[in-house]
Amino acid sequence: MTEDLNKRNKQEWIESAAILKAEPFEVAGALFDCKADDLLSRAEVEQRLDAYLHPVKEAPAAAAPAKPQLKK
Repeated sequence: MTEDLNKRNKQEWIESAAILKAEPFEVAGALFDCKADDLLSRAEVEQRLDAYLHPVKEAPAAAAPAKPQLKK
């Protein structure tokens, strides 16, 4: 029950960005895919904010082996 009391909606998290030591635009970017009335816990917002600020680079796709060139 106390977990539900600590949840806020998207706009409330954006307005309280200082609590997360972030800028409002960073919080807004991290929560861009959330609906306005979704209730989010601090842990959820921190996780999304960390992923937004520190994206993991994907490994490049395995390149096709080069064809050997024939000498003329």
